Amino acid sequence: MTGVYFSGYQGVPYTYVLPSVGPPAYNAVNYRANGAGGKFQSSKEERSTSLTIGVADDHIGLVVGRGGRNIMDISQNSGAKIKISDRGDYISGTTDRKVTITGSQRAIHIAESMILQKVSNATERVIE
Repeated sequence: MTGVYFSGYQGVPYTYVLPSVGPPAYNAVNYRANGAGGKFQSSKEERSTSLTIGVADDHIGLVVGRGGRNIMDISQNSGAKIKISDRGDYISGTTDRKVTITGSQRAIHIAESMILQKVSNATERVIE
């Protein structure tokens, strides 16, 4: 479980558990109609992998969103599971929090793009 702390709520942890909408469970079988009325097992089974990226501690709130809305949207739209490290658990030598994205390669790519977009939008506003 990941605890995410907001500056306005010191000492009160908020924990988000995002539902996995990734690949089917082990031993689950996907079938598609083969056009002749029969069925065959789908041979395309996407493997689940993980990617960890760093997000500045100052920007984690933007990724999570109010009440966890942004992170839930990212998870649902990408199909990836997203875990954010606890406050103080940084990537070595930085103040970047660990954001671990788990799912298919496609889901990871979509989630990573959405997260980076949230952060870059905030950075652009600060520069202007």
